[in-house]
Amino acid sequence: MKRFLSLLLAIITLMCFAGCQNASEAESSTPTPTAAPTVTPTPHVHTFSSATCSAPETCSECGETQGEPIAHNYVAGECTLCADYNSSYCPKLYFTGDMKNMTGKKDVRNITFEYKSKEQVHTGSAEIKLQGNSSLQYEKKNYTISFFKDSECSEKLKIDVGWGKQSKYCLKANWIDKTHSRNVVTAKLAGEMQKKYGLLETAPNNGAVDGFPIEIYINNEFHGLYTMNIPKDEWMFNMDKDNPNHIVLCGEDWSAPVLFREKPTNLSSWTVEVGPENNETLRKIQRIVSFVRDSSDEDFKANFSQYFNLDSTLNYYIMMNYCWLIDNTGKNMLLVTYDGNVWYPSLYDLDTSWGANYKGTGLYNYKNQLLSNNGSLLWERLEKLFKKELADRYMELRKSVLDPNHVMAEFEKFESLIPDEVLARETAKWNTDKTTIPGYPISQIKSYLDTVLPRLDNKFKA
Repeated sequence: MKRFLSLLLAIITLMCFAGCQNASEAESSTPTPTAAPTVTPTPHVHTFSSATCSAPETCSECGETQGEPIAHNYVAGECTLCADYNSSYCPKLYFTGDMKNMTGKKDVRNITFEYKSKEQVHTGSAEIKLQGNSSLQYEKKNYTISFFKDSECSEKLKIDVGWGKQSKYCLKANWIDKTHSRNVVTAKLAGEMQKKYGLLETAPNNGAVDGFPIEIYINNEFHGLYTMNIPKDEWMFNMDKDNPNHIVLCGEDWSAPVLFREKPTNLSSWTVEVGPENNETLRKIQRIVSFVRDSSDEDFKANFSQYFNLDSTLNYYIMMNYCWLIDNTGKNMLLVTYDGNVWYPSLYDLDTSWGANYKGTGLYNYKNQLLSNNGSLLWERLEKLFKKELADRYMELRKSVLDPNHVMAEFEKFESLIPDEVLARETAKWNTDKTTIPGYPISQIKSYLDTVLPRLDNKFKA
């Protein structure tokens, strides 16, 4: 009996093992379904535009924005938070001090200043005085200013606003020119002409004035739109004021000595801008006046270059006639020498130009006539004895510097530097019941060129 039960248990165990094995094999042969995988999306990397401060940033991929608009934080015209530059910003000069009732050129005031432009900020003290002659009568004055580091104005402060480090500048009101462009742009053309012939290459703008628009504030009140210019000074010509042969003279009138018709006995008709104001300088000017007045035609033609630089003289004459520079036929003519012998005529004070009169209130009769020499013997003899040289030079320049399209482009370029809101402030300040801003728009210059150039071309062709 025991033996039977043992055998039966063994059979049952064997059958259970076989069944479990078959079940396991069946399970392993049947695929088990799996759950769908969870897909984690790749994070989107936003591509935001650079900050502008005036609008939220926007992703260029999906359009999502971030941030809120904030105001630009301008310092000297440039935002410190982004690369934006305020196009309505003009360089500015802030003056603090007593500038009331200034009279004459000897009335020098000590003030403090702050200069701000896109590139730089400067503060210090300054000496300021009125500048000009006939312009002294105008409501809005010109100034000459010298910068200093200390309140006693004993140590010069030199700042570079485009022509190297200098401490003395001229602030032009441009009262007779509401565009503020005639003086500077005409001088730029003159400098370009000098550069074309390799003249006065070491001087800023080749010995001609240069400048840019600037706002002036006096004791935190807007005083007007000006241009900050190269002054009539030794650095205008890169001169050494201690060198007795470095001399700049300026004609002060249309007297006989200035018109080269009478040997001067003193320097009363000339202002010595650079160099010694003495008998030796007088002797040097007497020498060239005598040459123009007393030389024969043959001598004048053959030896002209021993007294005047011919290229500079030709350029001066052509610019004078092209731009109707009636104020520069004698008065305002600069004579420049580096050796005391050979002189370069150089243009200065060019706001009376392009047919407008010296008050900016009328036009000369350029529709019916060309500019006269105003009695200057120098220009009379140059016309007579250097006809071919004048004609060749004029025709050369008409294809380049004096092409009317180039001329108008230079005026438009300068006009673009003056923001509309600054012109609006200028008008509100000076165009009042008591004062009216004189002058003509730039369109008058275009009209002048259309009128004068055909006749001027014929003159030089003849």
